[in-house]
Amino acid sequence: MGLVHGSASFCRYEVDGSLPQDYIETFPGEILRYAFHTLDDLPGEERSTGWVNILDMFDNDFRTMEYFKEPFIALSWRVDVKRIPKQAILQYCREAEKEVKEREGLEYLAKGIREEIRESIRLRLLKRAIPQTGVYDMIWNFKTNTVLFGATGSKLCDEFAEFFRKTFHLQLIPIYPYALAQKALNALGKDSALAEEIRPLYFAEGPQA
Repeated sequence: MGLVHGSASFCRYEVDGSLPQDYIETFPGEILRYAFHTLDDLPGEERSTGWVNILDMFDNDFRTMEYFKEPFIALSWRVDVKRIPKQAILQYCREAEKEVKEREGLEYLAKGIREEIRESIRLRLLKRAIPQTGVYDMIWNFKTNTVLFGATGSKLCDEFAEFFRKTFHLQLIPIYPYALAQKALNALGKDSALAEEIRPLYFAEGPQA
């Protein structure tokens, strides 16, 4: 989901740790190391993830380092997935195994041969499959030490947090509404335990819990 244009859903994180003093020198190499590569460049792989330009999902070489927008780093995390229906693999395998048995005059095929046939079929179908692409924007604010990530699915967010850690060697801590309330109370000089007294408001008539 995009954070640059239009509305978007996002997760908010706090960065656990300090920004390295030499980040301008070290981050470009790490970002390029974990840049996105298409599945055409990764034979046999069904999934690829990596950084791309937040303004251009096809730019993964970052020649001008546009992602540095002080006090921010702005990147997109691209995820490409090829999916092959299991039924399709099963059907093609049956046909290939039948052909081999007839050609070799065999009644049964050894497990190893069947596995080789299955892998050959998978690779052949993989070349024909069209990847599904997801692009999720990431904005890191150095001043507030927070990260906005343009997705909300727990599995995807967990994977992104791990990818962020591998790239920047810093841990992301999810910021939940309760934690934001505690911070707001602390900023006002009040006891953060008051957040425990917060109760939901109901804007429609009906029974309340």
